[in-house]
Order: sequence, then structure tokens, then C-alpha cells
Amino acid sequence: MKFQNTPNRCISHNGEEIWISRSVTVVPVTLFVVGNAEAYVPLGQRGTDLPDEQGKWGLAGGYLDYGETAGGAVIREIWEELGIDIPALQAKHRFEGNLEQPYFVYSEPLRRQNVTLRFPLMFFLASAAELPKLQPQVSKGEVIEARWYELEAALSMQLAFNHQDLMRECLEVYYKDIWPSTP
Repeated sequence: MKFQNTPNRCISHNGEEIWISRSVTVVPVTLFVVGNAEAYVPLGQRGTDLPDEQGKWGLAGGYLDYGETAGGAVIREIWEELGIDIPALQAKHRFEGNLEQPYFVYSEPLRRQNVTLRFPLMFFLASAAELPKLQPQVSKGEVIEARWYELEAALSMQLAFNHQDLMRECLEVYYKDIWPSTP
């Protein structure tokens, strides 16, 4: 997969840090249920080139690019940070989620991003052997490594930007009637 990104820029003006950015981020809560029971989440470890939460593990996500749909940004961010091809997985496995409509919109001006869109993505696989290989497509400065975690373990971790709370909320609100084994 090939994508073109327009990077955010930070300038300093009169001692104040000003971000020139796309201002909308996408955060997909990407979960994989194996055998309708055990669930896994792919997480990336944030690199030293990122401005916040360096070294912490978190969900894939990032800025919506100019001329890109929100769903397109979700697909791109998951590919770049984890190496997972979402359209290929949708064609192969049962998928519960939505790439067109976020389940939650958070808006707080005066931050690096003004709006955050959260998307639910849940795939059902027959066995753990079908979990996609994680292979980040970005530099180690952005994602040091990517790893599979059992969902229960990930929910007990202190993830970047409190992503453990986003996962819990997605399970409790969006998936409560789809996957009854919610921890």
C-alpha cells in the first residue's frame, strides 16, 4: 500500500509553540477475536521522534491528511504503524465495525488536534495463527515495534493517551451486543 502524507509542523512564535496541522485525528480501536472467545489487540510502541508519550504502547492512529476521508485515514494509519491491511482482512474475515462513521467524536480546541474521531474495528478469526503479522511501515522514530497483546492484559496497561480507557469504552458502548465476552 502506498500513501502520501503531509506532515504536521511546529513553529515557535514569541516563545509560544504553534502547531500547523491537519487538526483532526483518527483512533481506531482495532480488536481481533479468536474462536469467538479470546481477544487480541495490536499495539505500537511510540518512538522518540514523536512529541508525546514516547516509549509508551498505544493504538494505531494519527492525523487525517488533506484530501483524505476519515475511513481512508484509519486504513492508512493502521497500515503505516502496524503493517495490517484492513481491506484484505475485511474481505477474508467477519468484520464488525464502521470505517465511515466514528462511534465517538471528541472535540477540544487549543490542542494539537481539535477533533478526534474514534472508530470501532473488530475482526473474528478462526485461530490465533490467523493474526496478521505486525510489521510497521514507518521509521523506528515513530513506531519502535508493534506487538500483539491479549485484550485483558492491554486493558490493565497504562497506555499512551489512556488508550486502555478508549478500548474499554468501545467494548462497553459499541460492542456490548456484538461480542458478549467483553472483559
